[in-house]
Amino acid sequence: MKHIKFILFLLITPLSALAQSMNIYQDGEQTFFNVNEVDSIVFDNTPNLWQNANVSLGFYYAPGWSQIADPTYTEKNGTYTLTLNRATAAQWQAQMYLVTDLATDAHNNYTFRIKLHSSKALTATVKLYQDGKDELYYFEERVPLNADEDCIFERNDMPGLDMNHVSLVLDFGGNKTGTTIRISGITLTETAYDSSKHQDSCPLPDYKLVWHDEFTAKVISSARWTFQTADAGWVNHELQTYVNGKSPKGTKVAECSDGTLKIYTFKEDDKIYSARMYGRKSLGIKYGYIEARIKLPKGKGTWPAWWMFPVDSSNWPDCGEIDIMEEVGVDPNLVSSSIHCKEYNHPNHTQKTHEMYCVGAEEGFHIYAIEWTEDYIRTYVDGTEQLYFENDHQDNNDTWPFYKPFFLILNVAWGGDWGGYAGVDESALPLTMEVDYVRVWQKK
Repeated sequence: MKHIKFILFLLITPLSALAQSMNIYQDGEQTFFNVNEVDSIVFDNTPNLWQNANVSLGFYYAPGWSQIADPTYTEKNGTYTLTLNRATAAQWQAQMYLVTDLATDAHNNYTFRIKLHSSKALTATVKLYQDGKDELYYFEERVPLNADEDCIFERNDMPGLDMNHVSLVLDFGGNKTGTTIRISGITLTETAYDSSKHQDSCPLPDYKLVWHDEFTAKVISSARWTFQTADAGWVNHELQTYVNGKSPKGTKVAECSDGTLKIYTFKEDDKIYSARMYGRKSLGIKYGYIEARIKLPKGKGTWPAWWMFPVDSSNWPDCGEIDIMEEVGVDPNLVSSSIHCKEYNHPNHTQKTHEMYCVGAEEGFHIYAIEWTEDYIRTYVDGTEQLYFENDHQDNNDTWPFYKPFFLILNVAWGGDWGGYAGVDESALPLTMEVDYVRVWQKK
């Protein structure tokens, strides 16, 4: 009931009174607020995974980067109180970390909440990550704490990551001498991800859904997708053989199950088999906003791609190519977008490319999208702009062949000029790329 009362307090309290009792900050999905008058928050009845976890506590307390004895602390019923007797000058000089045996899953969503209280003003760092793998994390946020005020920090409906030993690091570096910190209400909840939730809602205004596949059927739609067949070495010196749905021994290279499309890459006898699938192969798409939600495979030698090629594909690179997303497993989580044409292409080292680090690209689903108009091509990773390429409006096919229908491609290559530039590791096989959906919107 305390939680309900708190919500009512927020709804009925006049804005002027609310401003006196609470400082609220918002940045995208991040919310944190400092509370004076509300002394306790009880969250909803969703089971708290953290409450049942085995937790190990540790510290790194290093004023001036010289580690000293751990700060004094007490713990009671999940509330930690620690005193920092020495001042620190920089971030990460006063860390408290809690390592758990919790695991999270890419097919679910998660909400995290924590309440912090500091006797003196400071800026804390809150990071939820995998122990032993600092580069894999849900968030790393700087949170301002006012003196003697409770601060609730939360992240809602975070897309899940395949993560073991989910852990929390709290840093109070920059603290003043004699600062007392109270940490309570650590909450991690899990809910099933609903991929249909935003099916009809384009991230851009004035667009309508014109084509999509949610992969909820039991079989891959032959009306929507076709398979490329090709031997190893067909393009880019790649090592895989593409087959029409199944290997010679009947093993599937792609299937729909549990609401996602799965593309498999595996070794059978002395050959590597995989799938290259074409969407709207004969009709293509001309202009629009197009996105796919994909979880990439792991392993040295992988080369997954989500891209587009012209229906009238007579002569590459003159005909054009749009790479919405590519990654090679030897450089995990570095995803790139490129365009190729006669003037700009990779054999001449002139292609237009942009690369960014995507945290958890191989451990969770991420949205890779393109906004394609007659004036420009813009790609996105989880809503953040990746590549921007502008039409020069010179009516020159050499620089802008992107005025005609292109079809969709999903594939996983093995080895090749880029995927295998540092060799391949067959111990990564078999492997899977998962696709939650593909959606195409066009202007109304």
